[in-house]
Amino acid sequence: MSTAKIRFGMLLGLIAVCGSVVAFAARPSVFSSNAKTKIHWRADLEQAHEEALKSNKPMLIVFDAEWCSFCKKMDQATFSDPAIITYVNNTFVPVQLSLEDNYRTAEILEVDRIPASVALSPNADLLGRIVGFVNAETYRESLSKIRVLNQRVIVEKPKLPARAR
Repeated sequence: MSTAKIRFGMLLGLIAVCGSVVAFAARPSVFSSNAKTKIHWRADLEQAHEEALKSNKPMLIVFDAEWCSFCKKMDQATFSDPAIITYVNNTFVPVQLSLEDNYRTAEILEVDRIPASVALSPNADLLGRIVGFVNAETYRESLSKIRVLNQRVIVEKPKLPARAR
């Protein structure tokens, strides 16, 4: 076999290996997820309340609007933070409501500025509210206090007899 043929064969082999490496590198990794995890927002307050009662988790109701620049900033900076996403999904029944579409609910919950987060126990006791843009660290601290308060409300709430329910 001539040296030229050997070099050509090696070149073809090298091209095939490089092509395989490029194709493998372009594939999504099995070790990392490209799908960005998000908060599992509910849009139906009544269904969220039923879920909160069943799971004994407080509801976190977030009011926002398309035109609200600070709401968009909360989405980008706070609600996209991996620690916030995990904490909210594991600890709360999160509900995201548009102020325009849910004005009466906002009025009942005394929301007069957005973004606004209102936390309610499963029995609809007010646990706290967070108004305006808040960074991820401060939001997490506030949610932790709300969670503790929810635990106290659950413990201190008298159980109603079965026939009174």
